[in-house]
Amino acid sequence: YLFSFLILLSCSEDNDVTINNQTDSSERYNQQIFSNITISQNVQYGTSATLAGVNVGLLMDIYEPENDTEINRPLIVLAHGGSFTSGDKTDLDDFASFFAKSGYVVASINYRLLDINYSEFALKQVVVNAVSDMKAAVRFFKKDNTTTNSYKIDPSNIFIGGASAGAITALHYAYLNSDTELITIGGNNFLDYVNSQGGLDGNSGNANYSSDIKGIINISGGLFKASFVNAGEPILFSVHGTSDPIVPYNQGAVNFSDIIIEGSGLIHPVATSVGIQNQLITIENG
Repeated sequence: YLFSFLILLSCSEDNDVTINNQTDSSERYNQQIFSNITISQNVQYGTSATLAGVNVGLLMDIYEPENDTEINRPLIVLAHGGSFTSGDKTDLDDFASFFAKSGYVVASINYRLLDINYSEFALKQVVVNAVSDMKAAVRFFKKDNTTTNSYKIDPSNIFIGGASAGAITALHYAYLNSDTELITIGGNNFLDYVNSQGGLDGNSGNANYSSDIKGIINISGGLFKASFVNAGEPILFSVHGTSDPIVPYNQGAVNFSDIIIEGSGLIHPVATSVGIQNQLITIENG
């Protein structure tokens, strides 16, 4: 399902691609056509301070198909799960490798995690910090595209995504876009915090480059409010189980906290109602 959706978004009938010096529009991005990949580990894409005030370098691993001749490749930027308290970019190695063997460039990022005592407000802060970090990673590739072009990505074909906490990050990246929405999440204090950290784009690195993306890959994620999704915002693909105990499929507390969020089952009807291209794969009792 995911491959079929992404090939629809990334290619057109009139846009053949080169695979090992052969032109083919039916295989690339739709199945694994490369036997080997290269992984650039611990590439620094930015820097920022945690909630405890610790300055950290933000690192990612970049996956590319080996000996690829295509010079205009879709990019997928992924964030791991772990309830914003744990996890690592290597957790998505299999997923990233799978897509790199199909011709995508894939970046699996580390982002700032919760490093102070838990509170509802701190959890909301760390989510928006993760969003800022992911935006810096996207801007890293936009910057590279206009300078050294080391990674040969298509800046108009960038997808973000992840699993659980990583999917929550990607969804808020795409659909949290106004002061009103920030106030809905945490009041004026939350708005003040976000503004102190560089606003919705954040200050994690690669300033003055666009954070625009084309779509989201949401694996078991949710939004504070499904109504944050508005016409003209990025397209969406989701996979979610109806019995998810951590991130609710519809509405409920996230990860046994007191924070109520809305999952894929509520997000997609809103996306459809405002005309956003979207697809949801529901796993019954999953």
